[in-house]
Amino acid sequence: MTILSKKKIKKRLVISFIGRTDLNYIESQGENISPILRLLTHLSCLEPKLSLHQTCLLLFDDDLDGKTDRYEFYQKLQQVLPQMGLDGLAVERRKIVLPEGPTDLNALYEIVWKKIPTSGAQRNNEVIFHLSSGTPAMKFTLLLAANCLPLENVRMFETSIQNDVLEVYPPYVLAARGIHERARTKSLSKLSDRARRQLIPDTVFDDPHVKASFAAIHRAATNRKMPQRLLIKGPSGSGKWHASEQFSKWHGGEMIKWTEWSKEPEIGSAQTGTLLIRHLDAWPEKALQKLTNLSEKYSKIAIAATFRTDHTPAATLNTLTHDGLRGAIHIELPSLGARSDVVALSEALLRQLGLMNGKLKERLQHDLQTDLYPRNLHDLKSLLATAAAQSSGAHIDRLAYERSRQIKSANEVLAHAWEILVGLEFGPGRPKLDDILNIIRSAIARRIQAEGRSQKEIGKLLGLSQQTVSDILKKKSDQFSQEIWIKQNNEKV
Repeated sequence: MTILSKKKIKKRLVISFIGRTDLNYIESQGENISPILRLLTHLSCLEPKLSLHQTCLLLFDDDLDGKTDRYEFYQKLQQVLPQMGLDGLAVERRKIVLPEGPTDLNALYEIVWKKIPTSGAQRNNEVIFHLSSGTPAMKFTLLLAANCLPLENVRMFETSIQNDVLEVYPPYVLAARGIHERARTKSLSKLSDRARRQLIPDTVFDDPHVKASFAAIHRAATNRKMPQRLLIKGPSGSGKWHASEQFSKWHGGEMIKWTEWSKEPEIGSAQTGTLLIRHLDAWPEKALQKLTNLSEKYSKIAIAATFRTDHTPAATLNTLTHDGLRGAIHIELPSLGARSDVVALSEALLRQLGLMNGKLKERLQHDLQTDLYPRNLHDLKSLLATAAAQSSGAHIDRLAYERSRQIKSANEVLAHAWEILVGLEFGPGRPKLDDILNIIRSAIARRIQAEGRSQKEIGKLLGLSQQTVSDILKKKSDQFSQEIWIKQNNEKV
């Protein structure tokens, strides 16, 4: 979840408990990656990019009086941060007193919420809640805190061996909105038969949240009592552009696309139709006046703009809506991982690719409904195309899908390694050239294996003995990808 602040972010606060897996990092002498360290090594990829001196890690500790294993973790953390290129990151332990006996959720909420900064100098900071360390009750407490406390620029992240670092978006807690809201939106989510006949081919909204959003888009497109202005928000790859085109289809008239703010749209003498704007979040403030003037000049032309919620906007959302799209209706689409119609989306994407989709449900329904599928529609479409090419028949088989996921994972590792090589990011506290080359070799071997070749064929292709190939493939699948993050140049932050 990202709540955009009117003010520039000056400091980042990361909040986490210390979990059992983090403590295992001490017991294993650093062989197992700590979930907290996994998140910290990911900071260089977060937008906006802040220096480590602008970042503080706040660790909740229920025993600050004695030198416990949590204290040892804190001490070890201070030692390894400079080695990982994270020198300058402040770490603070904050004492909490947990109730004795069975978990007392009410007490836990009160204790934790009082310790989270909500005012003063830190009020306009970006606050990151790390959900993966601690007991389930602790994770749930942070999840609620991220959605309920009066904080700005709030984000949530979870870490795991399988998925490394993932940002968690509001649909995780949609159920908390309650039965009353679902009952209220149910009557508003119906589309007339005429509206359905005008749907763009392969439009999917079997998910209740998306269905309600499309119903709202239809109402906005057909309301002639006021100028139609629409802002479609959501993370990258959530189907915002397709939704804006559907808005144009329902509104009627010519569809005019304005994809670069530095160029004038070709409206000509058009008095009706729809102007579609892509990635309004990337428009600087100086471009918004141009949009305001155009909106007033062509008041009868409908305008729909897309806004990525997982990117830092060039101008604040308030500025965009006040100076750029005054009176706009806001519609939000959920991320792919929050939708319940991923299988139907996959079938539609296969139709767009001209591929068979008849056996998708029986073969991949389980896989597509777990957290192993890609993060957005663009990645899903690419993965399905790769799986189709790897399948032995006309329909995608499960083995080909699993191999395609492995190929995608290997490609991501190679892309990270390439960034380090091109940037010559070597030296003290940074990865060594031999380390990167070993990681590249491991990723290539795994990709070749995922493409269906034997260890003997891999060895022949790479000029390695079959025993060497076997040793590479025996290595835990997550280790070589983790090394990229651990040894990456974190001075990019």
